[in-house]
Amino acid sequence: MVKTHGKYYTPENRAWAAMRKRCLNPACHNYEYYGGRGITICKRWDRFENFLEDMGERPSPNHSLDRIDVDGNYEPTNCRWADKLTQMNNTRRTLRYQNKTLREWSEQLGIKYYAFQSAVQRYKSLDRAVEVYKLKKGKV
Repeated sequence: MVKTHGKYYTPENRAWAAMRKRCLNPACHNYEYYGGRGITICKRWDRFENFLEDMGERPSPNHSLDRIDVDGNYEPTNCRWADKLTQMNNTRRTLRYQNKTLREWSEQLGIKYYAFQSAVQRYKSLDRAVEVYKLKKGKV
């Protein structure tokens, strides 16, 4: 009789399987953003048990698997369980100025996010919008 981990129907196993599909299956609808651009999975995570040992259980239903460096590989030092806001601030599309996201700057400057987003579009530059708002707030 083969003994398995007993975790087949868990959120952690679904996250592991989805990670593998994105990176290893060219027929996957979003393969081009993962395996297609060179994102790989560490050899240790070929086995679900190792993935679970390294990552632990998902802290809550609001968390999902996230790569800290979005251009890095799936490996223990580059992965975490993150909530949706953390993940939204950690994408290749996220604008950054001095290592902060648009949302982080809007919070620090005390500006509503969508107003700040409009300013970035108006000035055609995140850098310029931050400078303008810092001048207005006297924070330069």
